[in-house]
Amino acid sequence: MAKTKKYPEGWDKTVEAFAKAVGKTVEEVTEALKSVIGEPSEAALEALADAGAAPNDDVKVAMKDLLIPSAIFNKNVHLLRGKKAAVETSASQGGRGVEALAILPQLPDEESFIEALKTGGVLKVDESVVLSAVKAALAKNIGLFDLPVEIARKMEEFALKQEEPCGEDFFEMQKMLTQRKYGDILSSLGVEGRFVTEGRKNQFFDRIQENFWSEIGSFHNQLLAWQQNWMQGMANPGVMMMAVTAATSGKELPVGMMAPPDTAPLRAAGEAFADKINKIFAGTGIPVAKALAYDATRIMKILENDKLPVQLGAANKDQMLKDLGVKVGSDILRLEQGITRYAFAIMSLPKVGADTELNYFAAMYQLGSSIPWDKVGVRVKADSTAGIGVL
Repeated sequence: MAKTKKYPEGWDKTVEAFAKAVGKTVEEVTEALKSVIGEPSEAALEALADAGAAPNDDVKVAMKDLLIPSAIFNKNVHLLRGKKAAVETSASQGGRGVEALAILPQLPDEESFIEALKTGGVLKVDESVVLSAVKAALAKNIGLFDLPVEIARKMEEFALKQEEPCGEDFFEMQKMLTQRKYGDILSSLGVEGRFVTEGRKNQFFDRIQENFWSEIGSFHNQLLAWQQNWMQGMANPGVMMMAVTAATSGKELPVGMMAPPDTAPLRAAGEAFADKINKIFAGTGIPVAKALAYDATRIMKILENDKLPVQLGAANKDQMLKDLGVKVGSDILRLEQGITRYAFAIMSLPKVGADTELNYFAAMYQLGSSIPWDKVGVRVKADSTAGIGVL
């Protein structure tokens, strides 16, 4: 009697190959992937092969409980796509999909980020400080810093209503509210934790509001306009006819024909963004940013607790976040990662050479276009380099 296959044809060449590469069982990986592609099937394999339908960030979040090291995941995630991975083609770039994002700077995982906050005693804007500012900016924008008090209140209220004692999570929340352990984070700067007062936090938030959101929106608008100008040139019937004629006759196109627009304005916009970021850290901005990023990271971790909605009397995570007054739904982690990576990609522009800048800007365009900017109150317009602002 023939043995019944547990998984559909091709599952061993993708999911099982990935599982072996990251040191997990195919069952563990398959179970984790269900939140992204559903039950194992040929349709699920097709969705998994399409990095646009199942982005790396979604897959990574789904596998967070497997504790796969970030570098190992990034190195092997391509195995999930198979040999016939769907690729989004672009006339301006010659065929490039979600995997093109690999050219952009990678973000550290939570553990690596917390460790990075504890090091680097020189008062300068390094990678961890920039990431700190972005995390703090987003957390403030969506009301994250107000959540611990509200969560603790709702936990106690629900426990009393059910006539049940408060659980361990409630007392952990109380500990978080009363113990601000910034010592490890700020020791490398020679700063005591009590230095981060509410007044200094509010000053920092004011500088973020003034310098960050409008500037990152302005850069993205410049990038959209640059991409649009290139595509319009490519779509010109005359240009396309000349390209076809040249291809069939073996002749070269005239110099400059179908060339991308000048990237100098984009680099200038990147420099302007960096200047604005530096202003955020004026005075005591660096230690305050690190402390706030530490708080934001801990709060995000609390929100990932699967038991939390039940303890607040909510049916699911989306309902819980709505009840707490959070502007963003359950994709909050993906939003944070997207905006943080985009901001850091702008800051990293000076390291990008002329030979790779087109690939880099294409990846930034792809990443930026996937970010729901309206959820953080930023307006972007694809048809103009003006009109950027904060709602």
